[in-house]
Amino acid sequence: MDTAHGNYSLSVNGQIIFCDYSQGFNIEGVRKLTHDILVLASSMDEWGLFQNPDESAGIVHNAIVEMMSSYVKLQNAGCKAVAIVENSIFVNAGIRYHPKELTMPIRIDKDGKMLLAWLETELKKPCE
Repeated sequence: MDTAHGNYSLSVNGQIIFCDYSQGFNIEGVRKLTHDILVLASSMDEWGLFQNPDESAGIVHNAIVEMMSSYVKLQNAGCKAVAIVENSIFVNAGIRYHPKELTMPIRIDKDGKMLLAWLETELKKPCE
C-alpha cells in the first residue's frame, strides 16, 4: 500500500526540473518526490528546481524537517538553486527549519516569470 500523500508532476527543460504539485504532503510523500527528482537529475551535473504549487499544496507539520533535509539532498546532487512560486500559504513553512548545511539559494515570489529568469541566471554562475 502506498502511504505517500501529495500529488505532483515532474518535467525537465534544459537544466531545469519543473515540479507542479498539489494537496498535502506527508513524510512519505516528501521522500517519494525527492527520490523522483533525484532520479530525473541523475544525468545532470548542475541543475535548478522550479516549484509551482497550486493553492491546495500543503505539508503536514511533522514533514517540514524532512522537506528541508530533502533540499540538502538535492543540493548535494547538483541542484544550484530552487525557485518557488508563492501560490500556497505553505511555501514559507520551512524557513524556521533551515539547516545550516543548506547553502544553495531558495527564492520565493509570486512572479513565476521573474523566478524562472532568476533560476536561469543562477545556473549560468560558475561553481564555487
